[in-house]
Order: sequence, then structure tokens, then C-alpha cells
Amino acid sequence: MSLWAIVPVKPLRRGKSRLSEILSEDERYQLNHFLFIHTIDVLKKVEGISDILVVSRDSDVLTEARDLDVRTVTENGTPELNNALRRASLFSTVFSTEGVLIVPADLPLLTPDDVKGFLDSKPAPPSAVISPDRRREGTNMLLIDPADLITFSFGQASFDIHCALVKEKGARLVVYENERIALDLDVPEDYTILREKAVLPVFL
Repeated sequence: MSLWAIVPVKPLRRGKSRLSEILSEDERYQLNHFLFIHTIDVLKKVEGISDILVVSRDSDVLTEARDLDVRTVTENGTPELNNALRRASLFSTVFSTEGVLIVPADLPLLTPDDVKGFLDSKPAPPSAVISPDRRREGTNMLLIDPADLITFSFGQASFDIHCALVKEKGARLVVYENERIALDLDVPEDYTILREKAVLPVFL
């Protein structure tokens, strides 16, 4: 199977706005940059991924991604995650991609082994693998095969919505539980947990 990993990246100075009460704009920028580089570094070490595609409206992100030998798509139009992912997924199919793996750039604990375990759990297509966040509300990693199996619905209650969409298609569904994938970085509580685990850069 030809599998592409798609990494949506918000403008580095705008992302993680919900952390504004504990981090300055410059600190959030450094955090977002750290998470972006970490995500690309992890995915590059996973043999099952054919290619990596970064989608962003941040020109600096796109330039750095290309410097890292990663494909890019400029996010145009409405700045909305699901629209951006749809465009990126359509772009990937031009290269005969069968499946796509969506990996948000906010998983500080993610390792190559986590991604490999996730990929290894995928059943025969049509199928999907979904990892929820620690609250079992959001979708922290999503693999669909074929690439147009469902309409992306990231946002509030996306875990339940994505599961329902896969079932509506009659496709095979695996819910992959992993503590490191489950711990994303969205709110101050997440930041506190990750600081205690000493996984964030020392300058934050």
C-alpha cells in the first residue's frame, strides 16, 4: 500500500492560542516550531510511510518543510482544518496514494514505534484506524484506506463522528489505544502534564 502521512500545521504564531494564559506569543511560537519538527522527525523514521505532506498557510513552515525534503501544499481559502485536509488528501491521490495518515503536529510524546504499532493494526481495506485523545473526544491520529473513505470532521467530538462515518461506509474500524498518542497539547492542563514528564524544551 502507498501510504502518505499528512501533517496539518497552523501558522506558528497563531497556533496554541488556548495556552495564551500561560505562554507568551514567542513561547507559543517556539513550542509550535518544536512540535512541527518533532512530528516530521518521527514520521521520517517510520518505514511504512511512503511520503510526508505538510499543509499550511504559513510560508515559513512550507519553506522549512521543503528543506526537510517533505512535500508541501499551500492552504488557501477558508482557514479551516477539514478543508485543508481534504485538499491535501486530493493532492496525494494524484500520486496514486491508496491511504492517508493524518498526524496533527501536537503530539510531544509520539515515537516511531507508536506510529508503526498504529499502522500495523490496520485491517484490509476499506478500513480505518483511529486513536482518540485522552478524553476520548478528539481524534489524535487517523488512517483511512482508501484516501477518500470519509469526509474529515476534526473538531468537537471528532472521535465519535469519525467512528460513525467509517461505520456508515461499512468499512472495517480499529480504535487504537496508545497513551502517548492520546496526550496532545491543547490546553494548560495538557501543558502541565507534559512539563511534569520533562518532554518539552527547556526554554518553555
